[in-house]
Amino acid sequence: MTLNIGGVKTSMKKAILGSLILAGNLFGGAVFASSTTTYTTNAQDTYWKIAQKYNVNVNDLMKANPTVKASNMYEGLTIQIPARPASDSGSWQTKADAIIATGKTQLGTPYVFGGDTPNVALDCSGFVQYAFNSHGYNLPHSAALISKMGVSVSKDQLRKGDLVFLSGTYKAGVSHVGIYLGNNQMLQASSSGCVKISSLFGNPYYNAHYWGAKRLIN
Repeated sequence: MTLNIGGVKTSMKKAILGSLILAGNLFGGAVFASSTTTYTTNAQDTYWKIAQKYNVNVNDLMKANPTVKASNMYEGLTIQIPARPASDSGSWQTKADAIIATGKTQLGTPYVFGGDTPNVALDCSGFVQYAFNSHGYNLPHSAALISKMGVSVSKDQLRKGDLVFLSGTYKAGVSHVGIYLGNNQMLQASSSGCVKISSLFGNPYYNAHYWGAKRLIN
């Protein structure tokens, strides 16, 4: 029996392409990177924005472009987009659950201003940085800077894994960040003692200082 090997390969390619298109539709039209994808930057681009566009890890994106400094990204640069690992294919719920589980390992860790050492001392942004960066993110140790990342989310659209921010707690502007758990619960490194779970809305203090929320988990 003679096999039409070329025809089989063509059919397989068409089937794979169809599967990729279907997957793109199922994931809300997100762009998925292949191993040969490149992107030309515009004036407003940052590594974070490009990573969100292609749904890839920020650290992997930076490693793929060792000569491009985050502080010197200008219009017209050619950026190499790394292939998205199979391990990153989980849903946002799975990613949020993993980050929250890591955060909960720090329950009871003492709050210390400027703290960034898990199980020893953490402040609010040090805690959030640890929980997210343990899962491939690249968050700075600053609530104000973290508040500039991601996509804004209204109170009625909050979901687990979103970051919630307070302002004016000890200085003007954004000054506190925690991880929303759902059901009006926030996981935070509280200046009143330690990493703990607190009720959010309905608490007079939080109501008065609530700044907003950002979504980093897609």
